[in-house]
Order: sequence, then structure tokens, then C-alpha cells
Amino acid sequence: MKKIKIFTLILILSSRVHALSPYSALYDLYADTNMGNFKIGIAEFSLETDDENYIYTSQASTKSMWSALYKFSRYEQSIGINSYNELVSKKYMVTEILGDNDKKNITIDFFPEKNYATYNNNEKWKISPGNLVDELSVYLALSQDVKNNLDAKEFIYQVGSEEKVKFQTFNINGKGKITIGDEIIDTILVNCPELNLTLNLSENHNYLPVLIEKINKKNNFRIVLNSIEFKT
Repeated sequence: MKKIKIFTLILILSSRVHALSPYSALYDLYADTNMGNFKIGIAEFSLETDDENYIYTSQASTKSMWSALYKFSRYEQSIGINSYNELVSKKYMVTEILGDNDKKNITIDFFPEKNYATYNNNEKWKISPGNLVDELSVYLALSQDVKNNLDAKEFIYQVGSEEKVKFQTFNINGKGKITIGDEIIDTILVNCPELNLTLNLSENHNYLPVLIEKINKKNNFRIVLNSIEFKT
């Protein structure tokens, strides 16, 4: 009887060790413009979580001095559950403003138990059983899975994006060092060609991205961690 209790306690403690941890981080936002690549603003990431539920948000915007030439803001929120170290997205919201005319408001609700998702409470998309994340919570899924499977060469997730829900492959491309300020950071390189996404995950930052490069249609963004502002 005592052995069973001890084994159960070990399982509980190990699940907590690998559970998501709340954090907030500030990033510098760079963009390719007609005049070159410039730091145009900031991006903030924040994770709130308990034992099972999470709310993950990101907010990026240009500084006022850039707004006349390159007006951009984007707010994302992902709401879901973390069940046995597997993330399941329940809702994904995006609000984006690019220039004065290009605006979008998107809400995707996921119903994995019924194998479908709804787009803006209107269009219905079919989804399959398996890991279900969105374009934001996939950062958390990678952080968790890379930490628990350091020898893996790839991870496959069903990713809900602004246009579809589809299985995507994230390739582990070895290790590399990057310099942020005066700090040299050892990172694991990850890329997803179909999403035009490249990430540098840092062990010292709980395998969360310290560098994100994303091509969004005609816009090429680069988000670099301001390590001083990383708080857990």
C-alpha cells in the first residue's frame, strides 16, 4: 500500500515539474521596410495558468514615431487546457491593424470532442483527433515538448491559423548561439517551412522562444527577446 502511495506521489510531482509556468516577457519588434530592417516597436507575451487551464496573450505594436510610415498592431489570445502535458486549444482570437485600411478580427472556437472548429461563429472547419494548438499556443507546446524530448527531430501539431486547421511539422535543426545585448544564449533551432516560421528556443528561458522570425504575407517580422524583462 505504501509503495502505491509513493508511486502516485512521484507521478504527481513529475507532472508538476513539467507543467506550464506563468511568465511575462518583452521583445523588440523589427520589420523589413522599404528603407531596410528597423526596430519599429515592441511585443509583449504573457502566460497565466493553473494546473489545467491557460490563457496566453501576445501584443505587438509600432512606436508612435513609426506609425506614420508603418502602422501595425496585433493582439492575440489563446485559451485552452493542459491535460497530461498535452495542450488543447479551445479559443484563438486575433485583432490586427496594418496601415489605415487593412484590419482583421478573427475568433476561432475549437470543439475537439466534436471534431470541428468554428470561424467567427460562422464557417465550420473539420478537425482531427490529436494535438490541437493554434498559432500562438504552439510556442508553449514546443517549449513543453522540447524540454521533455530533447532527442526528438520533429514535432507534429494540428495548428489552427487564420485560414485553416492543419497538421504542421516543426523540424528541430540542431543548436546554435545567438547574442542578445551582452548575453550569448545557447538555443535550439526550430522551423516550420509551411508557416514561414523560425524559432530559437532557449534552455535558460524554459525553452521558450528568444528569437522569432515570421513572414506574414508580404511582411517579414523579427521578434527578439529583451532578456532583462523576462520574468517567471
